[in-house]
Amino acid sequence: MTKSTQDLLAKNEMLAKDLLAANADAVDRERRFPRQNLEALARNGLLGLTVPSEFGGAGAGIPEMAQALERMAQACASTAMVTLMHYCGTAVLAAHGSPTLKQSLLPQVARGEHLMTLAFSEAGSGGHFYMPVSEVRKIGAGLRLTARKSFVTSAGEADSYVISARKAGATGPTDLDLYLVPKGTKGFEVGKPSEGLGLAGNASAPMSLEDVDLKAENRLGSEGSGFQTMMEVVLPRFQVGMAAISLGIAAAAFQAATALELRSARAYLAETIRRVAAGDPETMLDVLGIKARAAEAALAVASRAMTLGGGAAFGRRGGMERVFRDAQAASVMAPATDVLKEFLGKACLGVPLF
Repeated sequence: MTKSTQDLLAKNEMLAKDLLAANADAVDRERRFPRQNLEALARNGLLGLTVPSEFGGAGAGIPEMAQALERMAQACASTAMVTLMHYCGTAVLAAHGSPTLKQSLLPQVARGEHLMTLAFSEAGSGGHFYMPVSEVRKIGAGLRLTARKSFVTSAGEADSYVISARKAGATGPTDLDLYLVPKGTKGFEVGKPSEGLGLAGNASAPMSLEDVDLKAENRLGSEGSGFQTMMEVVLPRFQVGMAAISLGIAAAAFQAATALELRSARAYLAETIRRVAAGDPETMLDVLGIKARAAEAALAVASRAMTLGGGAAFGRRGGMERVFRDAQAASVMAPATDVLKEFLGKACLGVPLF
């Protein structure tokens, strides 16, 4: 890992913590494209993370990409999804763009001035994104495409789109080409945004291309090589990137759940300590309750961790099973949690404890 890449990952950590997390709720609630987050990532070089160094990028690979995406997703999954699709589009351009196209666009991508995405899925291909039904037509010496793309991330927001279509005269569904289509191309239209359950800010929408003239120099790779590019360039990055995003979301969920449990118990403990120190005559209820509340918090968090850890958590390695066993002690140590709850009920009803 180069020093510049280390710096970028450190900046990513800072931005995730200070900006992406702060904007996440508004991005989700308003279904707002996370433009502010992306601009910050761009200014700090994160959108150029995977651009080859000869074009001004950091030249990072899949491991660094995954690390950055996981941390982004922990803060704002919509931002991470947009960035993943940008990284995938960038990889195709870097691998198979013409020298002219690469010289023109990759320095812009490295500077954070050009956002890319993929437009592969079509209603007719279902979940098989690698098998488009649209087909390029030869019109004289030119090429033309009519296609209906579905669930395009950053639809209408990206500056260019890597589009898939069967090549003219294709003999099968995988006999296809990839083209770079700039935003604003005549015949290019974005439909109504999809209102999915999650990733509400990734500007996912259908996109139509109506008799769009394709430039031969914008084809990404040799004729008929699109499927191979999808398998060798896009698929590894997309699969690993989505896995990293999922883990980031999981980390956020676990952190939020455990933080709520711990904050509640810690607040109760702090209040109990304050009342004991102040000699509050009514502090006995808190003295009885705090041990039970903290013991249950420890059990809840440790049990959740064991569930997430699966079979590995039951082994001796890693210490999770030890923590789980240790967490049982407070609930059974006299006065046990059940007894304390009985005392609390009596105290609340004004019944003598003993």
